[in-house]
Amino acid sequence: MGPPGIGKTSAALALASDYEWDVVELNASDQRNAEVIERIVGHGSRAETFSSDGSFKPASSGRLKLIVFDEADNLFGKEDQGGAGAIVQALKDAEQPIVLIVNDYFELTRRASGIKPLTQTIRFYPPSLDDIISVLERIAKKENLSISHELLIKIARNAGKDIRAAVNDLQSLASLNGNELERATDTLGWRDVPPEMFDALSIIFSSNDPLKARMSLVSLDETPDRMMLWIDDNLPRVIRDPADRFNAIDFLARADVFLGRVSRRQYFGLWAYATDIMSMGVTMVARDRYKVYSDSLRFPEYLIALSRAKAKKKAIDTFVNKTSSAFHTSPSIARESIIPYLRALAIVDLKLAVDMARELELDAGEVALLFGVDPDSHIVEKVLDSVATGSEIKIDQVDEAKESKAKPEDLKQRSLFEFR
Repeated sequence: MGPPGIGKTSAALALASDYEWDVVELNASDQRNAEVIERIVGHGSRAETFSSDGSFKPASSGRLKLIVFDEADNLFGKEDQGGAGAIVQALKDAEQPIVLIVNDYFELTRRASGIKPLTQTIRFYPPSLDDIISVLERIAKKENLSISHELLIKIARNAGKDIRAAVNDLQSLASLNGNELERATDTLGWRDVPPEMFDALSIIFSSNDPLKARMSLVSLDETPDRMMLWIDDNLPRVIRDPADRFNAIDFLARADVFLGRVSRRQYFGLWAYATDIMSMGVTMVARDRYKVYSDSLRFPEYLIALSRAKAKKKAIDTFVNKTSSAFHTSPSIARESIIPYLRALAIVDLKLAVDMARELELDAGEVALLFGVDPDSHIVEKVLDSVATGSEIKIDQVDEAKESKAKPEDLKQRSLFEFR
């Protein structure tokens, strides 16, 4: 995980090169729905591998292949439906190494919380100016480029901590010389690199400069109401003194007054007042007395709950449509008169649940609705595995899989409310 252009993909490919592994890559231009991920990532992570000349490479001898899922956090709309759940399933079944490359780790785990316990997180940090200059000097020396140290510094500064952009700029100037090179370097555009939310929070809680804290929020591509959620959720984790915490929350409450006026009057010019109060106010309270550690900040619980509620509503709608189509009836009748009984039957007859999942082509979220459990629950995995392999769920697996504590009659009553 880390911002773009700092070598995440290059590091993964270098790893494969060091161990002489073949690479299967799913990049940003590919579709990322459940079918595509299962075909490329899922199947590739379970199968043995062959070299480019067709020779067999057994995994027992260490001849593996690396599955590289680039920009795994970019899952959008209907085109990538079921993608997040398919990633979790691929990680569970993998017999080959998998690398997920993400710019926004929290966006990915918000969509699929089951990824966290199945992976090890490696954070890549932006390089310093000296690091970029050193890389440019090494490249210039190997390519026999006649370019001054001062121009390399200028290229590095213009890149805005994006080492890939710096190398691209150097390449674009490589064919020039003398005055042409000087003029072209002067015209290089400055890259505006916005801070990440966690960087902004660190500045707000640990800086002694209110203006710097304000600029960190203004530079974010977020609305003030979402910024408020981030600060409010993380404030108690950093500001531990009760008096300081009270004063910081008081500033948030004042900012919230302006957010309320924006909502009522639809006058968005008041957003500036809310941003100033929540950033500079909290910083003035915290000063530089509090240290922000890498594991002390987290994604707001409210946004996580909101995302899960949206995902569940979407699963309900698709489940209702599939059921109404299979039973040749309207969605309203499927909700009221069919689905409650299907759920009550599924919890006492897992074979029937598997048959329903296969016939209706249910995904993890929809199977979870049958049992009233989370999509990454063990019972959902067992049912989907049985659908995929055609095997029966054994008795010991049935006992192990029954995670829903509700009785069939309770589940039936609950489903009547849930599906309305």
